[in-house]
Amino acid sequence: MLCVRSVKTSRTIPFFYFSQFSSYQPNAPLDLDKSFKAILRDLDNAAPEQKSRAQHSPHYIHELTAYPSDPEPTKLMHQDGEVDVRAERKSPAALFGSQQLGAVVIPQELQQTISTLISESDRRLLRRDAKRLFNERGDDNNWVSALDVRYKSYKQARRHAERDGTAFASVVLPAHYSAIYAVLHHIRSRLGPQWSVKNVLDWGAGTGSALWAAGHAFLKPPSDENESHQVTLSSTAIVKYVGIEKRDGLVVIARRLLEGIPHDNLDISWQRKFHRDNWPQSYDGSQTIAVSAFFLSTLQTSLQRKALMKEMWESGADIIVLLDHSSPAGFRGVAEAREYLLGMGQKDAESNESEGEVLSGSHVLAPCPHDGVCPIHRSNVAKLVCGFSQRMERPPFVRRTKHSGIGHEDTGYSYVVIRRGPRPSIPDVKVGRMGEVGRRQMQHEEIKRPLVELELDDTNPLTQLEPAVAPIPSEKSSKPYAHSPAEIGNLLKAEAFHWPRLVFPPLKKSGHVVMDVCAPSGRVLRMTVPKSQGKQPYYDARKSGWGDIFPHEPKNPPQVRFPQPQDQVHGGQNTNPVADTRTEASDNLPRLSKQK
Repeated sequence: MLCVRSVKTSRTIPFFYFSQFSSYQPNAPLDLDKSFKAILRDLDNAAPEQKSRAQHSPHYIHELTAYPSDPEPTKLMHQDGEVDVRAERKSPAALFGSQQLGAVVIPQELQQTISTLISESDRRLLRRDAKRLFNERGDDNNWVSALDVRYKSYKQARRHAERDGTAFASVVLPAHYSAIYAVLHHIRSRLGPQWSVKNVLDWGAGTGSALWAAGHAFLKPPSDENESHQVTLSSTAIVKYVGIEKRDGLVVIARRLLEGIPHDNLDISWQRKFHRDNWPQSYDGSQTIAVSAFFLSTLQTSLQRKALMKEMWESGADIIVLLDHSSPAGFRGVAEAREYLLGMGQKDAESNESEGEVLSGSHVLAPCPHDGVCPIHRSNVAKLVCGFSQRMERPPFVRRTKHSGIGHEDTGYSYVVIRRGPRPSIPDVKVGRMGEVGRRQMQHEEIKRPLVELELDDTNPLTQLEPAVAPIPSEKSSKPYAHSPAEIGNLLKAEAFHWPRLVFPPLKKSGHVVMDVCAPSGRVLRMTVPKSQGKQPYYDARKSGWGDIFPHEPKNPPQVRFPQPQDQVHGGQNTNPVADTRTEASDNLPRLSKQK
C-alpha cells in the first residue's frame, strides 16, 4: 500500500498519483521554499497595516456642478507627465466649426418642476396617456415626440387637455429642449458675445420648451470672476418672452411649470395671436429672436404655414429659427419655409433699393452656407432629408415614464436659421488653420532638414551669407499667426458663413476621410481628405462630426452628389449655376488667399 507522509516520498511519486491522494485532502501541506515563505510572511504583515490606512484615509466628496454654458477643453495626463489639451490639437478654425456641445443635460431647475408636476398627477394615468399620444406601436423603445391628436368633441378636448399637457411635459419637453438648446447654442457661438438677445417670440410654444432653452442658453455674464454660471431663469439675459399658443391645455401646464420658479427680471406672457401693436414704437427687432419649434408639421395646409411665416417675418425679429422633426414631412416644411422667408427678404431688398434706402434682404445663418435652393429638397430622392441629431441625458422621470433603463436618447431635427441683412463677404485672408498637430509636424520637419554648408567669399568680405536652400515660408515659422486672437475670431466668424457643412455622418476610412457636405455653390459635394494632405487637415477631418462646418479645402476636386437639373433662379438672380464636371464643381468652392 502506497502512503504519502513525508515530503521526500511525495517528490518521487508521479503527478497523477499525487493528484488522486491530494484530492481527498483539500488543505494538504505544501513544501515551499524558505525565501518564498519569507515573502509571504512579509505580505501578511503588511496587509493589516494597509487596511488600517484605508479605513482612516479621508473620503473626498465630488460635488456635482451645473451644466456648463461653454465647454472647457479636456486635459489629459500622459505617462511622461505632459499635459495635453485636446482642444489645442485641433486647428482654431476646426474648433470654431465644431458643435462643441456633447450630450445636453437638463438643468436641475427644470427637472424639479417637472417632477413636482408628475407627483401631483396620477402616474398610472400618465403612463397610459403617454403611450396613447407618443407610442402608438406599443414598443417602449419606439417613442415619437410629435403631438398629433384629434378629439371627437369639444368636451373631450377640454377633459383631456391638461392630462395630455402633463404627458407632453414629461415625455416631449426634454427632447424638444435639447434640440432647441443645441440650435441656440450654435447661433450664440457663431455670432459671438457682441450679439445679445432681449426678446423671444415663440410660435407654437407648447409647454414652454423654447422658453426654458432660450433662458438657459442666453445667460448674463458673471459680475465677479469667481462667480459661477447658474443655469436658472433668474440669471438669464432675456427680458421679455411671448408665447403664441392656441392649445389651452398646453398653456395651463406651461404656467404650472413656472410656479415657484423665480424669474423677476423676465416678463413672460401668453397670447393666442401675435399683436405688434402691444410693443412700443421704439421696438425695431434688433435684439429679438423668433422661434417656431416642432409646430410646422402640425399645420395641415401650405396656406397655414405661409401665414405663419408671414406673421413671423412681419414681427421684425432679427433672427428667425425654425425647427421640426427629422422626417420627410418635417424637412419639407422647413425647406419650403426657408424659400418663402428668403423670398420675403428679397422683396424687401428690392423695395428698399427702389426707395433709395440701404439694402436689407435676408440670408441663411445655419445650417446652409448659401442662399440658393436647397439641393436635397430639390433632389429626386424622396426620403432624403437634411436633418441632424442631438443626444440628451434622460432625467429620472423620463426613464420612469417610458419604463426604460437607457440613460440617454437622441432627438432628430431639421432646422434653418434666417437672419435679416445680406450675407457677409469672404475675408481676404485665411487664418486659424494651424493647431498643435500642425505645429508639431512643422517642428519635426525643421529638425529633419539637412544642414546647409555655407561658403565664404574671400573677394568681398562684406557680402552677406546666404543659404543655398530657400527659406521656409512664413506659414511654418515659429510665429504662425500675424493676427491677434480677437482678429482671428472675427475673421473666423466671417469665414464660417462660406464653409461647407457636413449634412451626413463622415465616413472615416483607413488613410482618408469621406465627407458629404453642403457647399457654398449650392450643391451637395463629396469631399475626400487623404492623409497625404497634411497631418492637421487629416486630424481635423478625423475629429469632425455630423453637423460641423469644415474649414479646410479638399486636396482633390470633390464629386457632385446632388446636381441640379437646371440653373436654379431665386429672387430673380441665378444663385446656383450648375457644373457637370468635377473641376467646375471644385472651382465654386470659396477661393481664399494664403494664410498670413
